[in-house]
Amino acid sequence: MPAKKVSRVAFIGRFQPFHRGHLSVLQDLVEEYDQVLVVIGSSDKFRTLENPFTVGERHAMVKATMDALKVAQDRYKVIPLPDIGDDEKWVKQVIDTCPDFDTVVSGNPKVQELFRKIKKKKVIEPKMKYRITATAVREAIRNGEDLKKYLHEAVVAFLQKIGAARKIIDIEAEAQAAAAAEASAE
Repeated sequence: MPAKKVSRVAFIGRFQPFHRGHLSVLQDLVEEYDQVLVVIGSSDKFRTLENPFTVGERHAMVKATMDALKVAQDRYKVIPLPDIGDDEKWVKQVIDTCPDFDTVVSGNPKVQELFRKIKKKKVIEPKMKYRITATAVREAIRNGEDLKKYLHEAVVAFLQKIGAARKIIDIEAEAQAAAAAEASAE
């Protein structure tokens, strides 16, 4: 008797940071599919205003959360994916990098459009239980706000351990200094 085909879904995002909105989608997908491929986009981008966390830090946030929730490690796989600056090649890169998957889930309209265009994978929008933006979470981290409303406690602990607030403040200061230097050079 042939082996049952594993149902896989690619959940694509930057996860800057991995917040409760991402977690709620991931939990739903783990219930529905045999395996969830957590594709960390822009894996080559870090220490910028939009991408303050490294791919390793983002991976650690996902793993810490899933471990805390006692989700078996074979139910999800984290896959880093760098940006390459070419939409068609990027889609091919996702398909070539990941184990075979049938469905793509992403809150990014551009990612949805790119996969709908190729018509090889089913595209679904994530069911968002929480309306959280990573931008708002990064701002809350910088401002020292209570992060528990945005992040699982495992992520909060991880961010405290790595000094995330200080990192974000330093990144902003560097960006402002660079902008000031550029303006004065003109």
